[in-house]
Amino acid sequence: MNEGSEFLIHISLINKDLILTPHVYERMLERNITLEQLVNMLESKDSMAIMQKNFRLKITNGEISAILQLSGKVLYAITVFWEDKRKEKKGATE
Repeated sequence: MNEGSEFLIHISLINKDLILTPHVYERMLERNITLEQLVNMLESKDSMAIMQKNFRLKITNGEISAILQLSGKVLYAITVFWEDKRKEKKGATE
């Protein structure tokens, strides 16, 4: 881990470093998404990057999605979620 409670990973799909903030970790715990699942999705060549109307970037593999925000030269993870809400609920009860 890097300084503080933030974590930096490189996203090959857009060739940029990403800062994972404490908020994203909270959502990962809440939604039963592991760091390994998130990193695999972000670094997968099979994932898609989609620019949203609000200028945020959605990266998804069809199962897990992450919303990213560029602030100056820094890219932050805003949130992460399952595309299929049933997976979130299923994972929470296992």
